[in-house]
Amino acid sequence: MKFEQKISCIIPAFNEAKNIGRVLGVLEKIGWIDEIVVVDDGSTDQTAQVANSFKISNFRVISHDRNLGKGAAMATGIRATKYDLVFFIDSDLVGLEESHILKILAPIIFTKEADLCLGVFALKKLNYNTTTKVANRMFPAITGQRAVWRNLLPPLSQIERSRYGVDLLITKNIPRRHRAVVKLNNLAQVKKEQKSDIVINVVKARIKMYQEISKAMNSNDY
Repeated sequence: MKFEQKISCIIPAFNEAKNIGRVLGVLEKIGWIDEIVVVDDGSTDQTAQVANSFKISNFRVISHDRNLGKGAAMATGIRATKYDLVFFIDSDLVGLEESHILKILAPIIFTKEADLCLGVFALKKLNYNTTTKVANRMFPAITGQRAVWRNLLPPLSQIERSRYGVDLLITKNIPRRHRAVVKLNNLAQVKKEQKSDIVINVVKARIKMYQEISKAMNSNDY
């Protein structure tokens, strides 16, 4: 399979050595994405090493010296890629299939009904990370699974400093009438609780994430 429209894929990752292999294993088999960049955002585990173990065409791993936040990781990926259509995907997905990626791209390159497409988790199998799935469906603007035209992205300086608010920032930059939302069946994310055995670290991570999203919602800069 090959499309006339070339596609850049950006995967921000922080301490996802246990999870990123599932995502890259799917992309490795696809072959039709024109370039893929993993941005290791200052991980303290083996994220970069795991990513570099995959032999994918037009694939790069870029590492930050320290953790700068999701927005900065996505900005680095944008700078490192060149094609007009940019596809973002999280590094901790469970159940990713090629069909999920095609579904996100379809409203932009097939039906041409949207400039931004947001992929949200379907509510089937709620026993797997129920909280994230419900939040994802209620607030599709914050999903990490999305495709958008490069020229419609906010300024890189805003993206860089937006941290977890980056997904909302990008969404708000596109008028509602030019957005599409698609449901991704049998797809989920790893719970934060599964990424750390230390409860306080999990609580802090969740609070930080929601604070940064809230800031993006309320800031006039966005």
